[in-house]
Amino acid sequence: MGIAPAEVKLLMREGKKEKYAGNVLTIGRQDVHVKTTGDLQKLANEMKFQLNNNTNISIPSTKIKNINHLTDDFLFLSLGFDNIDSLDINDYEQCTIIHDLNVDVPEKLHNKYDLIFDGGSSEHIFNLPKVLENYTKMLKVGGRLIHLLPSSNNVDHGFYMFSPTLFWDYYSANNWEIKDSLFLKVPLRCDQELWDIFSYTPGCLDSISSFCGFTKDSYYNFFVVKKTDKSIYNASVQQGRFLKIWRGASNSENTKFKVNNAWKKKIYLLIPKRLKPVSSFLYYYIPSHIPLRFRLKLIGRY
Repeated sequence: MGIAPAEVKLLMREGKKEKYAGNVLTIGRQDVHVKTTGDLQKLANEMKFQLNNNTNISIPSTKIKNINHLTDDFLFLSLGFDNIDSLDINDYEQCTIIHDLNVDVPEKLHNKYDLIFDGGSSEHIFNLPKVLENYTKMLKVGGRLIHLLPSSNNVDHGFYMFSPTLFWDYYSANNWEIKDSLFLKVPLRCDQELWDIFSYTPGCLDSISSFCGFTKDSYYNFFVVKKTDKSIYNASVQQGRFLKIWRGASNSENTKFKVNNAWKKKIYLLIPKRLKPVSSFLYYYIPSHIPLRFRLKLIGRY
């Protein structure tokens, strides 16, 4: 797990919206790919973010010898937090809390944290519903949870890759406040090249969701939610795109859906038989090669 410069800037972006303070929990220790305090200050200047420069923690990493970069402790203290914990299944990376998130967290961790940072962790834990339940229990009411997790082109990196709709549908059903939803195009040299940061809304990728993939780059989710006094973890969750169809089964929206499919069928019937294989190929090939900037709103390159 690691936090690239682009991810540091995303954390600063969120911290500008609502100031960081209190207790933060990182899921696993995080390698910060920022070498010096000067480099961190440069990122802060670019994001117009005010760092807390009164940190009393050493800069070199304590968990990986002979690597000179900032620690995750130093980063989160610099962002404004007062106390930092890290949780993992073992003490390999010197976490402060040893626990398997496949099972219930102890009660002493309930309602403890103002922010939980899930930066490339949940995809490695098998029992995802239990993981989300544990995050809910550990977070204070009013606290935020940040998921920064792989979505595409990360085969065998972990157990899972996550569609953005998972987070929208899960947290909507469980009465959380959705603060931000971004879809990230991550280059191969993720620590050295700029990332494309897109705004994601439900349904914006429906046209390529079933048959078309993406380019050679990796894609990640950056999803921020706030726990309210009505937030739960055990609601029945159904996929939003199907709920929309089911709810429109008896109204004009569903009729429109059928009409659109009828037009596609009529057009397909007009195509000569010998050209049908080519037309089918182009129908799926062309959408998959339309750049994301024509589908989603580009909010920046970090």
